[in-house]
Amino acid sequence: MDQCHVEGCSKNVSKAGHELCLDHWKAQRSGQVRQCDRCGKLHDSGKPLCRACSTAAPATTSPHEDDAPAGFLSSRKIGQHFGLSPVKINLILAELGWIERYVKGWVYTPRGESLGANQKEMRNGTPFVVWPTKILQYAPFRSAIGEQIGAALPDHVGSALADHAPPRSAKADPTPKPDDFRSKFPKDYCAMDGHMVRSRAEVIIDNFLYVQGIVHAYERRLPIEEDCYCDFYIPKGKGGVYIEYWGLENDAKYRERKTAKQAIYAKYKMQLIELGDAEIERLDDVLPRMLLRFGIESA
Repeated sequence: MDQCHVEGCSKNVSKAGHELCLDHWKAQRSGQVRQCDRCGKLHDSGKPLCRACSTAAPATTSPHEDDAPAGFLSSRKIGQHFGLSPVKINLILAELGWIERYVKGWVYTPRGESLGANQKEMRNGTPFVVWPTKILQYAPFRSAIGEQIGAALPDHVGSALADHAPPRSAKADPTPKPDDFRSKFPKDYCAMDGHMVRSRAEVIIDNFLYVQGIVHAYERRLPIEEDCYCDFYIPKGKGGVYIEYWGLENDAKYRERKTAKQAIYAKYKMQLIELGDAEIERLDDVLPRMLLRFGIESA
């Protein structure tokens, strides 16, 4: 049996193929085990960095959240530009899966790091994240801001703080658009929580999540440049969890669209649960196990 991957732990993992012993598996579910922001190793020190990285080089500290490095913006500066509070900006970034709550403050996720996020700490040890100015021209972020304020953002909004950002490309996105399928299959089915969905299978999935008290969104746009929508999104864990129901396996165009979407999920290393008709028939047995792999409990 393999040894637990948490720094300093000598216990064996709870099951073959797992990374954690039973004690640390329980601790991870309560947020007490996390990845080091520098080396990526699992640890339970209660800080963004593991003990080894903390000893090797103390984290860079800033006295105030607004003291961001040149070319970076804090949530406060971003919020001032869009007329939103820093709390609201951080919640938007968390919903996109780019940051997550720490014991106090915020730390970036692997997806946030890939976008250029920079981890900082205030003098009191509270972590916060600053962002390169180019994020203001990133389509998923602009879309999320627009949803928050109830209006689409004109192209010039955000440019004042992103003078060095690369121009937004007008080149057509080669990714197959889901619009043809969404127009072909209208939202004719109503789930228990009021979501209008496109099939009986999606009703079953939505109702399961609702009855289990699992917060979820239906047909949420993925936080990427490609114009792609998931079936269901659960805003929990690092970057959230996405659910796709593949229901038209006999349709050649649908299979092509499925392959393209699977490639997108793999490209961005998103946490994905895939369901077919076989899983729908025994969803109460299958989906809880799938969700638990990502730290989401159900009854």
